[in-house]
Amino acid sequence: MQTSVVIAGAGPAGLACARAIATGQPGTDVLLLEAGRSYRRRPCPVDRGLRCTGCGGVCNVISGFGGAMHYGDGIKLSLLPSGRRLIDHFGRGRAHELCDRAFDWLTEPLDAKPNPYKQRVSPETAKSFATHGLEIREYPVAVIGESELRQIIAGWHDRLGPAVTLWDRAELVDAQPKGDGLTCTVRTHTGLTTVDTQHLVLATGRRGVTSTADLLRRLGVPMTDPDISVGVRFEMNADLLRAIGLEHPDLKISQFQDTGVNKVKTFCFCGGVNGGRIKFTHYQGSFGDPVITLDGHETMERPVGTRPLAANFGLLSQATGRGGAHEARESFLTAYRKLAGGRPFVQTLRAFLSRSNDAEEWAAVEARMPFQPSARDLQTGRVDQLFTLGEYASLTAGFERLMPSILDHSGQPTDLESLLDAVLVVAPELEFLWEKPRLDGGCKVPGLPVHVVGDAAGIAQGIVQGAMMGAAAGQAITR
Repeated sequence: MQTSVVIAGAGPAGLACARAIATGQPGTDVLLLEAGRSYRRRPCPVDRGLRCTGCGGVCNVISGFGGAMHYGDGIKLSLLPSGRRLIDHFGRGRAHELCDRAFDWLTEPLDAKPNPYKQRVSPETAKSFATHGLEIREYPVAVIGESELRQIIAGWHDRLGPAVTLWDRAELVDAQPKGDGLTCTVRTHTGLTTVDTQHLVLATGRRGVTSTADLLRRLGVPMTDPDISVGVRFEMNADLLRAIGLEHPDLKISQFQDTGVNKVKTFCFCGGVNGGRIKFTHYQGSFGDPVITLDGHETMERPVGTRPLAANFGLLSQATGRGGAHEARESFLTAYRKLAGGRPFVQTLRAFLSRSNDAEEWAAVEARMPFQPSARDLQTGRVDQLFTLGEYASLTAGFERLMPSILDHSGQPTDLESLLDAVLVVAPELEFLWEKPRLDGGCKVPGLPVHVVGDAAGIAQGIVQGAMMGAAAGQAITR
């Protein structure tokens, strides 16, 4: 089989690339590969209170048409300067042009375009957080609810166009240079097949976190190691996070501890009007033995049951005391497998801060929480022992500095004592894992017709940010 362009990954980056090609050079034939399932066949059992089973080897949360835009969840579309490294990569003017285009394309299927500028952090809020040594990173954010996201995903699917051929359950496993192009090897549900192409776009996201780096190494692409971050999610009554979540839906705060060494930051804040849920991301065999990590998704439409809804946020520390990037990743995952068998586990805030065991099993802990935990497939364990002394000190100091500001903003008492048995510390968060290939302004590697976009590029994470890189690659291909 022959095609002009092969795009591996039908998430925001891959879809934006296909759109840019269709816009710049209508009629160009594109083969869009997606390792996961169609968008209506991506249910997650964890969302229904069931056990994570890995979905037959392809995690429905991180794979499937839409990618990080998971059918049934809500999303946040964060604009520049979120993902500010893309400003360095593309230049300020071009980066903002790509950001505007990505946002317009992503929201095109909606009946009414959301306004990402309507929510602003007030000067009073900024000053309040600053008194605790915390600086809020401000940027425009649009919160997209579950119904709107379903409309977006269906719209993207219906707008692919006749020149785009979509294969789901089809994964790129190799690519080798052939003349001015490449021969791609693709695993489908019926077996292996080869496709000759003039251009290859790698938009493989979390599914390809290690396999894409392996492929790029085989192709001789120079890469730099990532700065890995490790951490936890703090889950609590949604009322506690609602006020700041309404003012800044994607609250990001970076702080350096007194040593000035370990950077600590909030990540993927899930508060707001309806709180958010903790998601499981099953990496299958990407890191050897299977492991499951965490993600957080904002919600807008979850029904309230007999207990209040939950909200959560991630807190990350740069990995420290573990060696280089690869050693750090393996050290962390080895500890995780030893402590919890590679499956998410939980500790009450009291036990986490005192570095002790919880006296009860998860079922009893879950039952006495003053909110409905968003995931039930958990086990109690020593989350605190997952981290080096430096990481643990950074995470605890970061929480103890941040949480009083959030409580004060919501009109709650700032004494953390009342939260010790009312907050869950869920692990693990493991982020910024992607090695960074050398890329030009069109996200192309040196000397080969290969473009790397989205998370796989190792520059910036986020739905808009991935679409920006996809658009840049598509424009470069048709230039």
